[in-house]
Amino acid sequence: MKTLPEKYYLTHFYELLDYLAQTSWDLLSEDQRAKINAFKSLSQDAQCLLVRVVNRKRDFVCADELVYEEIKDFNQAYLELKRFDWLCHADSRLALASLVSELNKTQLIALAKAHALSDTPVKSAKKALWLDYILAQLDNLEPSSEILQPYFSSPFKSDLAYFLFLFFGRLGGGLPQFSMRDLGVMHTQNDREQGNAHFEHQEEALSAYLYCNLCFDLKELAPESVLKLAKCVSAGEYPKPVGQLAQIKYDHLCHKLANMVADGHAALSESLLTLSAHPKAQEKYIRLLYSKGDHQRCKNLIEQLLDAPGDEKLLFFAEDFYRLKFTQTRTSLLTDMLRDSGEPLALDEAYVGYVEQGLVELFGRSGTTAYHCENRLWRSLFCLSFWYELFEDPRNAFSNEFERTPKCIKDNSFYQVFESEIEQRLNAFCDNAQLLNWLVKQASEKFGSHNRLMYWHPDGLAQLFEFAKYAPIDAVCKHLRAMSKDFNGLKDGYPDLMICQNGVKFIEVKAPGDSLRRNQLITIKKLVESGFDVAIQTVQWQVQPAQPYVIVDIETTGGKKEHDKITEIAMIKVVNGQIVEKWHSLINPQRRIPRYITELTGIDNEMVNGAPIFSEVIDDIDAFSKDAIFVAHNVNFDFGFIKAEFARLERYFKRAKLCTVQLGRKWIPGHASYSLGKICQDLNIPLQGHHRALNDAMATVELFNLINEKRLMGGDKEKEQDAER
Repeated sequence: MKTLPEKYYLTHFYELLDYLAQTSWDLLSEDQRAKINAFKSLSQDAQCLLVRVVNRKRDFVCADELVYEEIKDFNQAYLELKRFDWLCHADSRLALASLVSELNKTQLIALAKAHALSDTPVKSAKKALWLDYILAQLDNLEPSSEILQPYFSSPFKSDLAYFLFLFFGRLGGGLPQFSMRDLGVMHTQNDREQGNAHFEHQEEALSAYLYCNLCFDLKELAPESVLKLAKCVSAGEYPKPVGQLAQIKYDHLCHKLANMVADGHAALSESLLTLSAHPKAQEKYIRLLYSKGDHQRCKNLIEQLLDAPGDEKLLFFAEDFYRLKFTQTRTSLLTDMLRDSGEPLALDEAYVGYVEQGLVELFGRSGTTAYHCENRLWRSLFCLSFWYELFEDPRNAFSNEFERTPKCIKDNSFYQVFESEIEQRLNAFCDNAQLLNWLVKQASEKFGSHNRLMYWHPDGLAQLFEFAKYAPIDAVCKHLRAMSKDFNGLKDGYPDLMICQNGVKFIEVKAPGDSLRRNQLITIKKLVESGFDVAIQTVQWQVQPAQPYVIVDIETTGGKKEHDKITEIAMIKVVNGQIVEKWHSLINPQRRIPRYITELTGIDNEMVNGAPIFSEVIDDIDAFSKDAIFVAHNVNFDFGFIKAEFARLERYFKRAKLCTVQLGRKWIPGHASYSLGKICQDLNIPLQGHHRALNDAMATVELFNLINEKRLMGGDKEKEQDAER
């Protein structure tokens, strides 16, 4: 494992200062610039000590805790920092309150005893009670007391917080991330030179820092502090936000505050909603106006949004709400889309959680190839279409090696900055061949390049290339243009499936209990506007006799898939209750079979000596079980072992699965035991040579067919009940 050099943290701090000097010097105050220059003139021991102090999570540190071998003379370094006001003790009432709040209960009790304070809480009282008591006694505390004197803080800590904000462009970044990079724990683009500053000027940076902190602190505020902040914001006592980030945070702050004070302060909440451009705040305000009976004002506001929409989601809401409240149409867009979705398709309940896979297999059995693509297809298309502009053009340079999202994507200005290049590229996509050639060229050159917007995977690229062959080129260009103008609004929500047959069709799958989110509907609507064929396909859980099932049984060297191995596999394919194909083989586990396993199964070391090892049959197992539901008695045992064997060979094994133990308890209730031997005996199912894979699999086939008959009957009863309702 990598180790860090002795003074790694000082090196990292200087790396931060170098970044500020190169990109953000004008974003600092004169005092901060002077502090940086003064820091550089300190002795190295003093620099090390100061960086250690300001990098602590707490504001106050105890001298006894600052024992570092690389600081040769701690006392001298401390005195040097104290002399030049880099360190200070809790001399004021406010600082004393901050220090006391960081002490533990034992220290609070000791503090009360040292100052001979009266009427103290009992020792068993909770820390919160002791803290409240000590805070009420601040005037009686002596800052130079033995307990408080070792603690000190640095005013430079607040400067460091601002420096880190300028470096990362957000709150939450810290020097430990430099350490994680050096240790190889965090991946960065370490060959990237320092690039752009996150902010254009100091006023923008300070405004963003203010509102980011107000939003961050909001969740920790007591109710009375929340109310006070809400009143201050509503009264305009804070400066107007400057710059995009500050505006976003201000809108978020007003929206959050409006929600937090809504109970009991309705007028204040409404005032805050009117100040916020957050889409949810505007939506809530419109709904509030309508509920209050102010219909005309509500209608006027919606019409303003329809004329000049600033957000796709808000536009969708405005259109839908207007249709529902101010026209004769009483159905929503969602209702209309679902109404046109056609009859639901039936899938076995094994596909709960894997509904897309179930439909892909269902379409495949009818000769139609469907791809499960969702957002991956569109993100890959966008990135490969505009790779240079996104990741290599100097105008879109990253601020530093830690950044993963291009600046123009973060602030949604991609089309504004690169309009000429985007239009030129789209004009070059004059037909499908041109589009495909460009995507193949970009993928071959950039494959594996690290970025945050797309995931490299051969299957994903294969889907993209199929799309490029058949998609209507005008629709492709139109939607790429829409993504360029509002990537943040169209980066997700794409339909689940794609079918490339006589063109391209997208299908959004809606299983029972699923709801389509607004961002999905907005994206679907935009795809339709671009010229794509999009449908919503509903699904119902129902036993399908024509569904292929593969009934599996295995024997192993033991019960732990992590280190035991498979010795025998049997697979039987069943369609419409009939066995259509079998596959069976002993497997050489490449280790000795324990005696107790041989006694149980009859499989000994000599029997498997000439058998194939798992890697020699993995393709057969994969092919035989593909596009079928995996069924076994105690399915997680059999499935888990096979999946583990695939994983050892760096292969992924995923199938929808059913367990005849669980299904048996549900559909054939009342048996004392559901072990395969006992349940087969109770149901008169032949089972000879128990604990041999093929024999157990054949018995499980009969058990499963019996269960499926019950499942089919149960489904028919549910249909009859639904019809009666």
